[in-house]
Amino acid sequence: MIHILPAGAGLLLAGVALHVVRIRDGQAARKIATIGSAAVLLVLATTAAIAAATGAPELDLFGFRAHWDCGEGRDVAPFVDLLVVLLAVGMAPLASHPPRTLSAVLQVGALALLFLAFSEPWVLAVLWALSAAVVARELSASGGSSCVMSRAFRRYQAPSLLLMFVAAALASVAPVAAAVCWLVAICIREAIVPMHGWLPALMAKAPLGLVVVFVGPQLGVHAHVCGVRTLLGVEQVEHLFAVVGAGTALLAAALGLVQKDARRAAAWLIISQTGLVAFGVENASAVGWAGAVLTWQVGAIGTSGFVMTIAALEARRGALSLTKPGGSFARTPRMAVAFLFLGFASVGLPMTIGFVAEDLLVQGSIDEYPQIGLMLIVVTALNGMNIMRCFFALFSGQRDHVGERDLTRLEVVVLTAAMAALLVTGVAPRLVLGPATNTPADTGHTHSRPPSVDGANPDRK
Repeated sequence: MIHILPAGAGLLLAGVALHVVRIRDGQAARKIATIGSAAVLLVLATTAAIAAATGAPELDLFGFRAHWDCGEGRDVAPFVDLLVVLLAVGMAPLASHPPRTLSAVLQVGALALLFLAFSEPWVLAVLWALSAAVVARELSASGGSSCVMSRAFRRYQAPSLLLMFVAAALASVAPVAAAVCWLVAICIREAIVPMHGWLPALMAKAPLGLVVVFVGPQLGVHAHVCGVRTLLGVEQVEHLFAVVGAGTALLAAALGLVQKDARRAAAWLIISQTGLVAFGVENASAVGWAGAVLTWQVGAIGTSGFVMTIAALEARRGALSLTKPGGSFARTPRMAVAFLFLGFASVGLPMTIGFVAEDLLVQGSIDEYPQIGLMLIVVTALNGMNIMRCFFALFSGQRDHVGERDLTRLEVVVLTAAMAALLVTGVAPRLVLGPATNTPADTGHTHSRPPSVDGANPDRK
């Protein structure tokens, strides 16, 4: 079954990518890429709103109602992916993001949207491979140190791609083996420890817009639901995956506090948030499951905005060291506020949807994993300390104004859209949470799995 909304949005975004690559002027290319991404987002929202207002029975065909979330929550994944793309192109520095790179960013975003439109293992494996191939090609084409990164990137991603195709081949004959292959492939793609080495290396040198659009959508979440949940019924494997995810979250949060530059600190923040999602998707509680999905969506927007704000600041100042304070809030007040807000929103700032996500994840996990559930609070605290450390190092310590510019008009519009999405949904979480998460049966004490990709909830034990 093809879900028309994300598929159509992906094709439209691919068309924008084809147009951008023909533009020679970098500033014009970034403007067209941003306007095109915003236009696709607007078309997606308008079409989805019309479909919802008409109450058409084929609403599922349009992919607006979640075909894999719990209860009756609406599928906001295409909107999240488009916001990530908008941040990646709208905040992209011209020096590190020529038209070719901007086109690659749009292509990876288009493939992420197409990924949401399918649930067939072979199609997912092909799209999984194509998105990695686009990034590897762009890293190779950039030359210099990117060639070294491209080789390291390929060494990690090649096994992931192979395992995805093996899982697709085994899905009908050996479902447990297929699911295990799928889990390992997801662990590599989502940088779960100890398969994480490619992400800090990529964050250190690669264009951050390209990194954000590859990591932010977290295709592994959709792949996990479409593949693992419909194939695997081995409780021990599920619990092992949850424990590995929680361990990744804690280790990455701790390592983020000792990094010496902003790029690597952001890399460990992403890995920590990814670990939380990996832990949550194996939660038997509908509340915990909803928290995991929300954590993924909030992390996609929050950390993408956080990383792209680092990219914008780096374009103005050069390499950003965290060894000592080297900035001034008075130089770039709007950038500082956006940096702090997006960072805190990604780890659970009150009044944002991130706070709701973290609360649901902890509540839903406390019965099934009491020790790990409490550890999630420690992870959140460590990530918050990481963000504050970066903020004080980058936006305090100096009184002199050396002339770097604050956010441009385009950057303000893009960041405002992301921040508004986090605030509005935080004030009114029912926009992204269905009533199922508020029912008495879903208070973290139920151990029935959330619906599968086809809407069923089979007995997997």
